[in-house]
Amino acid sequence: MSKQTDTCIKNVATPLMFLFTVGLPLTLQGCGGGAATTSASTSTSANLSADAPTNIELKPTYQFTAALPNDPNEVQHPSTFTAADKAPGSTTAFAATSTTIFNPAQIRAAYGLPAIPAAGTKLTAAQLASLGSGQTIYIVDAYHDPNVATDLAIFNAKFGLPSCTTTVLNSASKLPLAAPTAGACNLTVAYANTANGLSSTPPAYNSGWQGEIALDVEWAHAIAPLARIVLIEGQDAMITSLYSAVGVANKMGAGAVSMSFGANEGSWVSFYDANFGAAGMTYLAASGDNGAGVSWPAVSSKVLSVGGTSLSYSGSGARSETAWSGSGGGVSAYLAMPAYQNYVSIPGKSATKPMRTVPDISFNSNPSTGQYMYMTPQGSSTGYWYGVGGTSIAAPQWAGLIAISNAQRALAGKAVLGQVQTALYKNIGAVATTYAASLLDVKSGSDGTCAYCYARAGYDQVTGLGTPNSAPMLTALAAY
Repeated sequence: MSKQTDTCIKNVATPLMFLFTVGLPLTLQGCGGGAATTSASTSTSANLSADAPTNIELKPTYQFTAALPNDPNEVQHPSTFTAADKAPGSTTAFAATSTTIFNPAQIRAAYGLPAIPAAGTKLTAAQLASLGSGQTIYIVDAYHDPNVATDLAIFNAKFGLPSCTTTVLNSASKLPLAAPTAGACNLTVAYANTANGLSSTPPAYNSGWQGEIALDVEWAHAIAPLARIVLIEGQDAMITSLYSAVGVANKMGAGAVSMSFGANEGSWVSFYDANFGAAGMTYLAASGDNGAGVSWPAVSSKVLSVGGTSLSYSGSGARSETAWSGSGGGVSAYLAMPAYQNYVSIPGKSATKPMRTVPDISFNSNPSTGQYMYMTPQGSSTGYWYGVGGTSIAAPQWAGLIAISNAQRALAGKAVLGQVQTALYKNIGAVATTYAASLLDVKSGSDGTCAYCYARAGYDQVTGLGTPNSAPMLTALAAY
């Protein structure tokens, strides 16, 4: 993405996911997503400078490819589209011929997370922590998904994940929220107004953003299945509305905030930064799905920018990954390099004016190595299984890992991580042995043809520091 000026800040961006399915009755539309049923809000969020632009809109885009059966268990090998379709808890090898779709058990195994215990198992304190018990993940999205709770329940039942109770907040709900119940999942749904507060009225429905909400909630839960998930729905996709939704999360209590949306950076980005500094909060954002380029909010030095990879995993042994060609990354034209990035070697770093580079870390994102999502379009009597990709799916999974780390730290009597970047760069990335154990250094692939658009040893502007080897990485974060 080229440098933006104030005259082009109305460029649109997307919930950063790719979706593939055909042959199914859809309300989702092609590139550009579903149309909103109401006009965009023009209200200004609290704590914003009068000079902050308010006309930046984030619109969803999807890419459709070949069909998937309605039920993951119907996907068989060999076929044009093969999938990781074994029951949860099994990671039997499979061979992909074109597109692979992973289920939660296989993603957990590939990245070194433990298998989900059988229902009714009495869990130790350490097991509870390894599932994110007692922690909160905030999912910030635009518009309203009327079926998020029922779709999550079907996703959970299919893949053997813990079920979740549901709570809906209103304008009279007290903040901060009470501490989450340990050992249980709760989905809390909140409607944000445009002044960092709560509303009793759900936002309008938008078919494109519904897919974003579904994948964010389902995959945050798949990684940290005993964490509380708080879905905060912004009134619309304008930057003021989504920024205000982050402000609502800040009032609710410590946790990890996942943001799977973006807009091309511009000289305005510093205006939208104050809401990323609350105590006890870790902010994460998808780096983008259009290859080399820098987007907000991922560019903020207070936000952990999550890039994308292509995952190869046979069901046993070690995974391998290459950089995904769609992974957003590059050098900011507007924001200085934060101190934590000085702990590692940054390709192309300016000696006189070093600037913020993204992403910081990565996770599987390629639609061709996608992951399952279940969604019931509004007005439909049934839902459908989809394959999804994009850095949209990477950010909530990293938020799940932060929730697990916070749970393990709580067990050790330590505070939540909050701004985790220094721990990742200084305590992991800058220590050779810890780095090699904690993160998979992705060394091949590219997201463009520029000089620094190629993955390489160490930090790069396509995959950042790499992808998580969960057990040793969580151990390193617990020691921080």
